[in-house]
Amino acid sequence: MKVYDCRQCPKKKMIRCIDQSPCLPEEKAEIWKAFLTGQDTEAIRQFLQERCILRQEDEERALFQGPAPAPEEATGPRGIQLVTRPLTIGQADVMPGRPMVTAPLQEELEEAEQAEPGEVLPCSLVVVSTGHRISLPAEGELVLGRIDLDLGFIPDVDLTSDTQGVHSISRRHARIAAFRGQHLIEDLGSTNGTAVNGCPLRQGQRVLLQPGDHITLGLCEMTYNRTPRWLGIYRGRPSRAFFLVTFSGHRYYLPPQPEIILGRSDPGKGVVVDIDLGQEGRLAGRTSWRHARVIEEGGLHLVEDLGSTHGTRLNGSFLEAGELVPLHPGDHLCLGSCILYYNFEVQPEKG
Repeated sequence: MKVYDCRQCPKKKMIRCIDQSPCLPEEKAEIWKAFLTGQDTEAIRQFLQERCILRQEDEERALFQGPAPAPEEATGPRGIQLVTRPLTIGQADVMPGRPMVTAPLQEELEEAEQAEPGEVLPCSLVVVSTGHRISLPAEGELVLGRIDLDLGFIPDVDLTSDTQGVHSISRRHARIAAFRGQHLIEDLGSTNGTAVNGCPLRQGQRVLLQPGDHITLGLCEMTYNRTPRWLGIYRGRPSRAFFLVTFSGHRYYLPPQPEIILGRSDPGKGVVVDIDLGQEGRLAGRTSWRHARVIEEGGLHLVEDLGSTHGTRLNGSFLEAGELVPLHPGDHLCLGSCILYYNFEVQPEKG
């Protein structure tokens, strides 16, 4: 088997190798950090060799085109550059050491797609360390930041659980503005700044994002790209849909039933819901007892606000009462002050 030097691998491909490895999100973050800081070990490099994207591409090329051409000379990592200016964070950026534990491999199909005439392809951001996908609207805007319950501030997308409790993300860190499927990013005067492909943005500067761009918000690194066609990915494959609370990291699986009520249970008032966000404590203080419902139709989940006091936002936009809107992986629902990230967990095939 041909061996590739992980240290000289293009950074985009390194991210994909780590992202596709059968590890827990926090373990992927540790591997990525080890390479960024030059603390990777022979065991880590050997582990990634088995999932080397370049090797897989050579094998696929051999199947369709015969022998592979000579590889390009290694030019070192390409793509993002590290921002070297100091960061102001709430605590040291140290992740606890833990033994390597494998988890079931969850494949994600990231195939390139061509748009039909007049079609606007959806785009999303993906947090490198956790795989958290953030669907971006074709029109409108999103504010990325972190929840502050003491000040009562709730952004459209909460990055608290993506930063392992390290406060390098400001409450109002950056804004994504969308127009006809194109997206501009703007720093909102954050403490630790926003960078695109290693270039820090001035406050108020707006940059048009291109597929493959790398964005850094404080210590949170993410990529911008086209969103895969999800129905093709999950059709015929065993999977479970879930909501993840972005503030606490708690995961709620959607039960297999045609209607699911989200809110806060109160047995004293005879209110029982299917997904009880009252378990989130203060975070669910603005969540109504029967806040929203999700129904399943033809393999799709659709969400509807049930006339809640503080409303339901989907990717930054309020839902009208009685309006049924389909959910897609990467969508973010805000129920009062509780932000839920919607996604699928693909089950491993039984061998």
